[in-house]
Amino acid sequence: MKFAFISTMTGAPWGGSEELWSQSASLLQQEGHQVVASVVWWPRLSPKVLALAQRGIEIIVQPNPLLRWPVRLWRNLKQRVGFKVSDFEWLLRRDFDLVVISQGCNFDGLEWMKFCEGMSLPFAVIIQSNSEVYWPNDQRGAEMALGYRAARKVFCVSRHNLELLNCQIGESLSNAEVVWNPFNVPTDRPPAWPKENGVWKMACVGRLEPVAKGQDLLLQVLSQTKWRERPLEVNFYGAGTCEQNLKKLAARLQVSNLHFRGHVAEVQNIWKENHLLVMPSRIEGLPLALVEAMWCARPAVVTDVGGSAEICMDGETGFLVAAPAVGLLEQALEAAWDRRHSWESMGKAARDRVEKLVPRNAIGDFCNQLKGCVEKQKAVTRKSN
Repeated sequence: MKFAFISTMTGAPWGGSEELWSQSASLLQQEGHQVVASVVWWPRLSPKVLALAQRGIEIIVQPNPLLRWPVRLWRNLKQRVGFKVSDFEWLLRRDFDLVVISQGCNFDGLEWMKFCEGMSLPFAVIIQSNSEVYWPNDQRGAEMALGYRAARKVFCVSRHNLELLNCQIGESLSNAEVVWNPFNVPTDRPPAWPKENGVWKMACVGRLEPVAKGQDLLLQVLSQTKWRERPLEVNFYGAGTCEQNLKKLAARLQVSNLHFRGHVAEVQNIWKENHLLVMPSRIEGLPLALVEAMWCARPAVVTDVGGSAEICMDGETGFLVAAPAVGLLEQALEAAWDRRHSWESMGKAARDRVEKLVPRNAIGDFCNQLKGCVEKQKAVTRKSN
C-alpha cells in the first residue's frame, strides 16, 4: 500500500499532535508499505522529521505562502535541507492508496481536503484539538462539511471534539470515530510515590502557551496569600514562545513557589518528583499529559475541556474544573488541597482507570484502521468492476 501523511501544524516545529501520524508512518514503512510525509516549512526542521527521513521515509517540505519567497530561494532551501519542496500537485503524480491529513485543530487541513476531494484522491483526516473559539462562519462551515463528508474516515482524539465538530458543521458525520494518541511512559509499573518531606509538589505539564494551556490562570490562583503560605511547590514543565511572558507574570504576581523546569524527555521522571498534575487548559483534544500522569499513578486537576472529563473522574481519580476561569480553578485546587492526604490512593485509582481505557498499542491499532480504509475501498472497487 502507498500512504501519504500530511502534517498541517503551524504553531511549532513539533508537538504532541505529531506523534500519531509520525509513529504510524514509521510503522507502516517498517511493514513494507510505501510512505511519503509532507511537513510545514520551518527554518530548522524538527529532529523527529529528520529521523523519519533517516528511516527511509521521503520528506516533502510544504512551501510557506506567507513568506512569498522567490523561486530562487526555494531552490536554495531544497538544496540546503536535501528535501523536495512542493505544494499539493505532487499528490497527483503518485498512486496513493490513502492520504492522511493530520490537523492540529479542526480546519487547518481544509485546503488539503478540498484538493483531495476535487481530485478524487482517497483521504482520511485526524483532528487533534477542537474548541468553541474555532467556530466557522457559514462559508467555512459548508467547506468543512463537504471535506469531512468526502473523507474515508475522520479521526478525533476525544468524544468531545467529535461532538463539537458535528455542532460546528451542523451535521452528524457517519464516517467519524475516536482514536487514541500514543503516550510516552512505561506501562509496566508506575514510579514510586515521592518521598515525604513536608512539601507537596504539583506539576503543570504542557507547552508554555497560555492561550491553549492556561498557565496564567494558575499563576493568578497561586498569587493568593494562602497559596503562597502553604507548603507547596509548583513546577512548570515544557517549552514555548510565552516562557518569558509567564516568568514576568509570575514575578509581577509575586509567585515565589514556582519553578520553570523546561522540557523533560523522560516523562516518568516528572512523576518521580511530583504528586499531582494541574492542567488549567483552555483548549485540548485529549491531553497526553493527563494520560501519562494517570499511567504514572498520579491524580490531576484539569479543566473540563476537550476529552479530559472522559478519563478523569471528579473526586475519584482527580478534580474537574468546570471551565477555564480563575475562580473555578481556585475552587477545584482548594478541594484537591483539602484531600491531599488522599492523592496517593486517587493516583492508584487513576492508574486502574487508564489501564482499562487506554490501549497500550495505539499506533498498531491506528495503522490497522488506515489499512482497513484502503482494503474497504479496494473491495468496493472490485465489486463495482
